[in-house]
This record gives sequence, C-alpha cells and structure tokens, in this order.
Amino acid sequence: MKELVIIGGGASGMAAAIRASEEENTRVTLLERQARAGRKLAATGNGRCNLTNLGAEVHHYHGEDPGFANAALTEYPPERVLAFFRGLGLRTVTEYGGRVSPLSDHAGSVLDVLRLGLEKRNVSLLTAAPVTGIRREPTRFRIETPEGALTAD
Repeated sequence: MKELVIIGGGASGMAAAIRASEEENTRVTLLERQARAGRKLAATGNGRCNLTNLGAEVHHYHGEDPGFANAALTEYPPERVLAFFRGLGLRTVTEYGGRVSPLSDHAGSVLDVLRLGLEKRNVSLLTAAPVTGIRREPTRFRIETPEGALTAD
C-alpha cells in the first residue's frame, strides 16, 4: 500500500487529499497545524468563497512570469474544478463576470463538502499537527510532528 502525506489542511490540501484517496492502494494522511482544517476558507470571497471564474485564462495573469498559471489552468480549467465540486455534492451559481460561488452564498458550504469528502474517502486528518521536520530516507520520507513521526512514499 502506498502511503501519502499531504501537509496543509487548507482548501488545496483537502482537495488534494480527496483526489489522492481515489487512487487504488493509497492511504492518505492530511496534516494541519491549526486546530481545524480549512479555517481560513470561511473568510474567502467576503465569506462567499469564489470557487473559480469561467474566464480564467493564462492571458489574464500578469507579472514577472505571466505563464506561471499555465500548468494549473491547463490541468484544472474551470470546468474541471466545477466537476470536482459537483462530485462532492456542491451546487454552484455563476455570477456576473464569470465568478462561480456556492449556491448557498456561504463559504461554509464549500468547507462542509470538502470535510465530508475527506471522511467519505477515509482520509486520516490530523489537526494541531505542525510539521517540524522532513527527512528523505533511502526509500521513503520521514515527516516529524510533535506527536511523533510518519513515513510516506
């Protein structure tokens, strides 16, 4: 069995854990240093949580490396993000400018479906578990927390 440890129980960490748990013969552990996973999610989008934007395209991103978003948008375009959340049972609404939010208009709905998704897929969630060190061993990784060590592929 493959052991996978994901560090960080924010929205991305929870989504990654859910996705990784779909792989056969994979046991997933999600580590979060806070007392609750996804705590900051409730504040996103003024408490509404904008999930994506239907117009999310690389040419809308600027900066020193305008193509930095290319890999993410190629692998997870808005349609795929929405399919992921639909699969978790979240209903959404598209608003002016292509912004997509939960139909409930509350970020808590997004947090609820992510947490339920972790439970349904038997992801081990360890909260109040800050990572204090990571060491590569010959065939695995050793992840240190104040409660002890975990190993992962």
